[in-house]
Amino acid sequence: MPDEPKPGAERSYQMGNIGAGARVAQGESISWIEGIASLPDGESLTRHFDALLKRIAEDRSLDEDTRALAQEKTKAIAEGIANVHQSPTALRRALLDAKSWFGATASWVGGALGDILKCEPAQKTLGTVTEAATKAAISSFLS
Repeated sequence: MPDEPKPGAERSYQMGNIGAGARVAQGESISWIEGIASLPDGESLTRHFDALLKRIAEDRSLDEDTRALAQEKTKAIAEGIANVHQSPTALRRALLDAKSWFGATASWVGGALGDILKCEPAQKTLGTVTEAATKAAISSFLS
């Protein structure tokens, strides 16, 4: 059956006609969290998020859909942090969504996200948030 996924060793990927300056990722469980790299201590923050995404991908106690959702919600928070000054609403909504979802499912991921949000690199950015509702969402997630 050609539509069924092949085991890892048998999978084949093909790319072609990639334009100049293009970025390409090939394979599985690939993630790019670039926006946070431009923040103060963004390289460190990127490493924290990458490590968490890897832990989620490797957690076989979670089914495939739960792992995918956990990664999506984690990425949404990372993107929200990266763009918090342009759109605090995105971070606020990502935090509200993640808090309720991780509270019921994969609570260890919510705890790990809280640790990332408390780390110094994240606090350098989050501490500058002035929008009241987003500040409240950050505080609520951390409590």
